[in-house]
Amino acid sequence: MIKDTGRIDAASILLNLTDYRVITVTQELAGRQVLVEPIETEAACPSCGVLTTRIQARPVHQVKDLPAGGDDLQVLVRKRRMACQEPACERRSFVQTTEQLPFRARITTRLSQRLVDEMSCELRAVSRVAAAHGVSWPTVMARLTTVGELVGNVDRMFIRRLGIDEHRFRKVRYALGRTGKVVRIEPWSIVFTDLDTGKILDIVDGRRGTAVKKWLKNRPRYWRQRVQYVAIDMSAEFRKAVRENLPKAKVSVDHFHVIARANLMITQVRRRRSHEVHERRGRATDPAYKYRKLLTCNLENLSIKQVERLKLILESDPELGVIYGIKEHVRQLLKTADIHEFQSRWAVLEKSVKATKMTEAKTLFRTLTAWRRELLVFVRTRLTNARSEAANLTAKNLKRIGRGYRNHGHYRLRILLYTAGLRPC
Repeated sequence: MIKDTGRIDAASILLNLTDYRVITVTQELAGRQVLVEPIETEAACPSCGVLTTRIQARPVHQVKDLPAGGDDLQVLVRKRRMACQEPACERRSFVQTTEQLPFRARITTRLSQRLVDEMSCELRAVSRVAAAHGVSWPTVMARLTTVGELVGNVDRMFIRRLGIDEHRFRKVRYALGRTGKVVRIEPWSIVFTDLDTGKILDIVDGRRGTAVKKWLKNRPRYWRQRVQYVAIDMSAEFRKAVRENLPKAKVSVDHFHVIARANLMITQVRRRRSHEVHERRGRATDPAYKYRKLLTCNLENLSIKQVERLKLILESDPELGVIYGIKEHVRQLLKTADIHEFQSRWAVLEKSVKATKMTEAKTLFRTLTAWRRELLVFVRTRLTNARSEAANLTAKNLKRIGRGYRNHGHYRLRILLYTAGLRPC
């Protein structure tokens, strides 16, 4: 027996399903069942728009909703199939729809929103969220795809400062090529970041310069003209792609990678000197090997004891002292705040490199000369690729939580939603 609980009652308030009222609640073997129906008794025809109150049928469907008072609640919706009373209308009947249950919907709108919120708020696997709400994996991904199409529309965003970086999507693979030779496949992903907000704009599956060039070329002309600065690492392919497709944008090289090149120069000299002097690799008994990390540290951050150890290393080998001095000149060059100071520090660095015969120092200086234009942009703007590196870390953490994505489209979608600012938490 069905007993109408009224237009406003305690059961309807507890369920809190907008535009619906509770008709009856029963306790079955499978759990609790609640029967609801729309509050409005009239509806407009989708074809002609004429309002009608004539009911042709009342089919009952089971839908998924948020848990209320436990997880064993089954929601049954008594829909109304309305009859159109307009003689000129071709549609004879239609199903009454609401905001919570659109046409042919099997889950409520608030449950769909909860699925998107939970996937955007935390780095959780899709299967875990689907199991928590009793829905399937494709159901959750369908909702994410719908929202992702709106979030991932880069052409509608105003971007002034763009960051470009890369990371591996998965492990390196080897496959048999067309010529019969084994080909090394490196699955790289290029991450484009808004350096003003730290938001990930897009993730492209591809290899370095080609992927960047294609992505930038697909952007509208007005979008490319708005970009003023681009921050990258020391990648000549990235720089070439940016110059060809963003001719008005100025490229800034990240200083972290410049310091990394200088530290690599010291490591190469230390290893070479170990083989030249001892005819072997370094050991713990060698000061240059035992305290090798001090050679790559900032001098002003060292303690008194560490400075004494560093002096011991530099005094044991003159070449290490010279190469360490060149590394410090590079650091001082990157600390400059204006062009005149930069030119002065550059002249000191150039003089120091010319005074030595070490190939490692000359190689580094040739690299810095090739990137001098980008170094000047960095000195004027202090624009780094730090937010792109942070975006890469977020992508890697998401990949670990997801236990390894095989579909790059799903991988891209999850990252875009997580960094889109849709999270309510």
